[in-house]
Amino acid sequence: AKVAESRKSLLGLMGDGARVLWQSRWLLGFFLFSLGCAVGLRLERALRERLAFADHPDFRELARKIPNYDHVWFAWNLVDTNTYGSWLLSQERRYPINQFGLHILARNTSWQALCVMDSDGDGLSNGEELGDPCCRWAPKALGDFQVDQNFEYRRWMISHPAHPTARADAHSHPTSCAEDYDADQYEKAFRAFYFDRLQGSEAVDWNLTALMKLSAFAVLVVQLALWLVYGGLLADLTPTAGSPLSLGTRALLVALCFVYMDFCSGVIHLILDYAPTFLPVLGGLAGGFRYHHEDPTAILRISWFEYASHTHLLCAVVLLALRLAPSSRGLRFFWVWGIVWSHVFQSAHRWAHWPPDALPGPVRALQTAGLVLTHSRHMQHHQDLEKQFSILSGCADCVLDRLVRIVPAARYDLWCVFGVLWFFLPSFLDLYLRSLSSSSDASLDGQPRPSWTKTSVKDCV
Repeated sequence: AKVAESRKSLLGLMGDGARVLWQSRWLLGFFLFSLGCAVGLRLERALRERLAFADHPDFRELARKIPNYDHVWFAWNLVDTNTYGSWLLSQERRYPINQFGLHILARNTSWQALCVMDSDGDGLSNGEELGDPCCRWAPKALGDFQVDQNFEYRRWMISHPAHPTARADAHSHPTSCAEDYDADQYEKAFRAFYFDRLQGSEAVDWNLTALMKLSAFAVLVVQLALWLVYGGLLADLTPTAGSPLSLGTRALLVALCFVYMDFCSGVIHLILDYAPTFLPVLGGLAGGFRYHHEDPTAILRISWFEYASHTHLLCAVVLLALRLAPSSRGLRFFWVWGIVWSHVFQSAHRWAHWPPDALPGPVRALQTAGLVLTHSRHMQHHQDLEKQFSILSGCADCVLDRLVRIVPAARYDLWCVFGVLWFFLPSFLDLYLRSLSSSSDASLDGQPRPSWTKTSVKDCV
């Protein structure tokens, strides 16, 4: 009898799980589509490298042998003569190599020999173009941010060594590469150069991407309003007895969401720092991140809303995931706070580029408490663009930096696969918890499924 009862219980549990999976079939389809796109990036990269570097396999390792190889913001690599797409569609069988690439082959990839050369004949050495004017860079010379005349240029004023560049800025090269110099005076000059670019403003570029962001923001506002009025979200967000979620559960979800979004900000930042700009959709976003390394304070010359609107496209994806399956009230609460934290990490990133003494007192207090990113901590990311990717509090870097040592940040294709899995993790955990409940109509707290999954609210968006 006990065996029969156990079998009946197991079959009932399996039936509930199957019912939950069937109700979530559109979400599962969305996940498989997203994962397929990420795997497609991996296959595209493998094919591209095989075609492009078949004749010169050593070119695969150039990012480790040449400074800032991955960070010339408009180029996917520095040795080609035309864009990857145009070459792929052309009739040329051999991959076309530019003068910088030919010099690499002639000098056997020795950076010290390449550094003093001027491959494009524009009057700037390859070292000056790639941020090492004194030719003292060494592979994996990673460290904390420091203002030093030998290394400061690794982060600013980077240009293509095979494209002639007209550049008269005093910070393109130091006046001297001597070991002795006035460090205090040099630091003052650097700070003036960095923060002087805060002045001025930039007009909004009303292109297709801007219109998509504005549309995503409108959808976000409408959906949140519907949830607040009809879906019980107001009760969830306030300490009232009207929510089936206990105060303890809500506090735990807020804290977990903070950690989750801190890590999420780092993964997104990492991918867009390294993704090629020729990729559709992803490449357009990556171009903005690459340009941020060229001009870090440009994000301060636009309005807060224009900068924060980058997250609205992500918010639209979150809303889509919530609409594709009957989610629990707990999952909705988690993602609403995820939307909040996404706007906070955009703000924290802007604050990290302001002069620390010019920030409001409350912001400085948050930075001192370690709740949001600080200027000094974020400058360590701009030191070499290989660590400190998180832009909410930076706490997630203690894990993410270790993972980057295993899977380098330049492997954006593998990180895209991980990013898809990370994004869908809360939804799958919610599915698992609901499949374990005695009825598929149970919520995260064991209460009846809230009305927001069944009323006309679902049909409004």
